[in-house]
Amino acid sequence: MRQIGIIGLGNMGEALLRTLLSSQVQKEQVICAESKTDRADFIRKTYEVDFTAPVQVVSEAHKTIIAVKPQDAEGLLRAISPSVEDSKLLISIMAGITTSSILSMLGKPAKVVRVMPNICVQVAEGAMGISPNYHVTAEEIHEVGQLLKPLGTVVEVSEGLMDAVTALGGSGPAFVLHFLEALIDAGVRMGLPRDKSRLLAAQTIKGTMKMLEVEGMHPTLMKEMVTSPGGTTIAGLIYLEEEGFKGKLVRALEEARNRAGELSK
Repeated sequence: MRQIGIIGLGNMGEALLRTLLSSQVQKEQVICAESKTDRADFIRKTYEVDFTAPVQVVSEAHKTIIAVKPQDAEGLLRAISPSVEDSKLLISIMAGITTSSILSMLGKPAKVVRVMPNICVQVAEGAMGISPNYHVTAEEIHEVGQLLKPLGTVVEVSEGLMDAVTALGGSGPAFVLHFLEALIDAGVRMGLPRDKSRLLAAQTIKGTMKMLEVEGMHPTLMKEMVTSPGGTTIAGLIYLEEEGFKGKLVRALEEARNRAGELSK
């Protein structure tokens, strides 16, 4: 019995495979399936893992990560259904495909854990929400958490909150990068060369996050540390508040969540 199966070796599937192999999983314990022959050949040569048909992956692996595109979900789930037994655990990272949809496509009860990772799993700093169905035991939930832990931070939520996870964790990096671009452009506008403005802006964000992590500090407390009475920081913060910056960011995340809900229907 293999420890892990992975069906779908696109960017996210490969990121999961690479990080798992660099942590606690041996390549001999992994079995994969990929519909694109050239992609499968690349992954096989790069990571030296075995490949077989999807139905055989589920048959051989205790836990199977399903990382195919949402539009391919129905065909795949119907194909692997014969191998889905009570002891098997399916871990789905298919965006917008609900647990009820997965069970309907399988045509049978199954242990399913939905996972919403973000792009940062590629550098083992992902933000992931997981939502198990009621067939999954507490021990199995813990096992999935331990399996994903090398990829970043794992938070268990109810399935009704997965759209919020998609917005905050999945879309969040784009909002952070949008903010970073604004910092860089501001530096350029104030006269800094773009390359130096980029270095300063990126390091400012990196250093801030590192300090929050190391000190275990709440963002509000750290903000107060750099906000002197009558100083430069408070002048800028007041302007952002006057322009409704925080409220607009919250609304942007809500729009992303609402869109995630629309796409899952």
